[in-house]
Amino acid sequence: MRLTAQAAVLGVLLAGLLTWLMINGKGEMDAAYVQTQRTIDALALAESRMQHDVLRARTGLLRNYDPIVTHLREMQAALAAIRAASGPDDREVRALAEAMNREAQMVERFKTGNALVQNSIAYFDSLSDRLSEPDIDPWLARAVAALQIRVSELARESSPRRLDDIRARLDALAAVSHPAGRGADIAAIVLHGRQLLELLPQVDTVTRSLPASSSEPARQALLEARRALKDQRQVRADGFRLALYAAALALVALVVRVGLLMRAGTMILRRTIVFQAVVAQANNLFLASQPDQIEAHIVDAMAIVGEGANTDHCYVLMLDGTNATHLWNRPGHPAPRGWPDAQRALVPDLIAAPDDHIFVETAERIGPPALIQALAQRGVTTLTCARLRRGERIVGVLCFERTRSTLPPWMRHSRGLLQVVADSFGAALERQHVWAERREIETTLRRAQRLEAIGIFASGVAHNINNVLNVMLGHAEIAADALPADPHRAAKQIDLLVQAGGRAHEIAGQILDYGRRGGATQSTSDVDAVVAETVAQIRTSTADRAAIRLTGAAQGAVVDGEPAQLQQVVHNLIRNAIQASDPGKAIDVQLERVRLAERRTLSHGELCPGDHVRIRVVDAGRGMDEATLARIFEPFFTTRPAGTGLGLATAFEFVQEQDGAFHVRSEPGVGSAFEVWLPVRPQTEPGDSAAGGTVMIVGGARSAVQEDEETLAALGYEPIGYTDPEAALTALRAEPGRFDLLIVENRPSGPLGLAFARRAARIVDRPIVLSLSAADTVRPEVLSAIPIVDVARRPWRSTALALTLRRHLGSETRGTSPRRKAVENRAASH
Repeated sequence: MRLTAQAAVLGVLLAGLLTWLMINGKGEMDAAYVQTQRTIDALALAESRMQHDVLRARTGLLRNYDPIVTHLREMQAALAAIRAASGPDDREVRALAEAMNREAQMVERFKTGNALVQNSIAYFDSLSDRLSEPDIDPWLARAVAALQIRVSELARESSPRRLDDIRARLDALAAVSHPAGRGADIAAIVLHGRQLLELLPQVDTVTRSLPASSSEPARQALLEARRALKDQRQVRADGFRLALYAAALALVALVVRVGLLMRAGTMILRRTIVFQAVVAQANNLFLASQPDQIEAHIVDAMAIVGEGANTDHCYVLMLDGTNATHLWNRPGHPAPRGWPDAQRALVPDLIAAPDDHIFVETAERIGPPALIQALAQRGVTTLTCARLRRGERIVGVLCFERTRSTLPPWMRHSRGLLQVVADSFGAALERQHVWAERREIETTLRRAQRLEAIGIFASGVAHNINNVLNVMLGHAEIAADALPADPHRAAKQIDLLVQAGGRAHEIAGQILDYGRRGGATQSTSDVDAVVAETVAQIRTSTADRAAIRLTGAAQGAVVDGEPAQLQQVVHNLIRNAIQASDPGKAIDVQLERVRLAERRTLSHGELCPGDHVRIRVVDAGRGMDEATLARIFEPFFTTRPAGTGLGLATAFEFVQEQDGAFHVRSEPGVGSAFEVWLPVRPQTEPGDSAAGGTVMIVGGARSAVQEDEETLAALGYEPIGYTDPEAALTALRAEPGRFDLLIVENRPSGPLGLAFARRAARIVDRPIVLSLSAADTVRPEVLSAIPIVDVARRPWRSTALALTLRRHLGSETRGTSPRRKAVENRAASH
């Protein structure tokens, strides 16, 4: 490692030296010189074109000066580029700028004078044309025409002889008397002619001197200066190149040395990357496993990691009180010596180590001395161990043992990967632990709910059983009195006594079943098989077997729940249909598998999207009115004198547990149709989805709010209670997205209840549930105006509350803007 650090430092120094030599050895002046030469050539071209356009303007071939101005701008742009590359203090650049300024001044003088000359010529031609009309004196017309010809030739030749000739003709024209009305024109001709003779020599002088004032000498001087500087720097660059070559040779030697070191590092890195993929594969195995499958996959994950680490043994020792152990051995290797007692004897030393990662090499005497001695006695060459944590508590250790090989070099540099492996195993075991605790809590909760329901219904149970017992006692007394005198009558009373006792036994059995179903083990049911078997059993006990018609099929659908419980649901529905129908009337039992694309609200519950099986029992019996239909699933409610009122209650409880729903339609005198909807269990069984969600509870008394928090926490939600409405509103304003649902205690007076819900609805768009006492009544239109999505009656029933929260915090509604349920649904909950 120290050699690698030294090589790295030397490499940095050499790299810095090479960079400095490269920068100073570059032939950057070549490019600068070429660019300067191109700019000067562009300047010379613009200057040449400018002088050419000046000559064209002098001869009258160029009517405007725009091309000349354009060329001057091109020259100024080229000069600006040279200044930007050279700097404003460059002597040659200043000389070039002065030469260009002189040339520009001469061009401006030419433009001014030539404009006057061209205007005079044009005006002279105009006056001459006016004096060439037919009514003009022939001598005058010939004199003016000859003068016009001489003036027009000045554009091509302006020699002194020609100028003297024109001056003499002007003097002769001015000395002759002219006809009336033409004197002014002749005077104007003479005036413009003489002005033209004065300006033309000045313009010609400027035109002839313009090429002589060219910036070519300054340009050549600038190029020569740049060439000399380029040659000077080229000599310096050649020296730096030689030094660069020498430094490069030194760097090659260093690279060879570093390459050998890097090759070893690359092998370690490559093996580490391969092991990373192995760790990811083991982690994915845990992620793809359901909580109840994790323990079965721990050994598979250890096999994946053990093969990837090329170790002989891999084991997990749990220290959380379960004393669970998990062991993997490489194929062909026996279990480690002394398993598992010898390994558990190492736990105190593993816990006492200062780091969570422990590396022990017995041959090199690396690691805690106590561990080295114990491992050497068992023939272990290397031990790699990581502690598993649950928070700050150590709940286990994950160890890798080698007995026939030493620790590979890449493993010494992979402490981070070892932590990832340990975290993966720890998270999987924690997930299994939490799942087991949750299952236990759910089982206890369901049991408590049923015991609570039995407590609520105790009075009804006592009343029903007491009635049956009174009948039994009455028949027993009659049978006792009649037995000696009338044995036939006594036998009849005893039969009635047996029937009443059987009835009491049936009531007690249904109550016990209703109370203990929460503790039943989870299983699945084949709908087709269960329904067919139930129909066959009922047919054997009826006089007319054809009265029960089974049609349709569930197409192999499998639902959650025990077959006996599902059979009891179907049995109750068919028996109720038979008892509600006249003898001989048909009972239709229909099976159908239905896929719902969206949520559907039924008469008694809601269904999530997905595959469902529908069990439909239809009769043409007496039917039910609305009042009866509203209470059919209440425990101990029955319309038959011999009924217990627990058949449909038990069926409804089972369907609710499976996230199903009832849809009931009935009309007096027409008949009834009971539909049971149950979600179909997928082929690949997904894990139970957690309830989840953060719920705000706003109430008046601190103790009541704490009880509500405990209830919601037991259902799997995160409750946050407030007794101060203003503090609750402040929390909503600070974090509008924190809460998924609000439960508000109704207080007709004060800031709680509807008043708080109205204010909260203006801040957040979250479902609001109003908590009502048994005596509270709120009109549905008032709830819609706030708006309130649902109501929860006190005292809370955990099952009903869980369904309410699940309905408004489902995966398809969470995070959206839940709108209000139908007014009649809320009215039914009142």
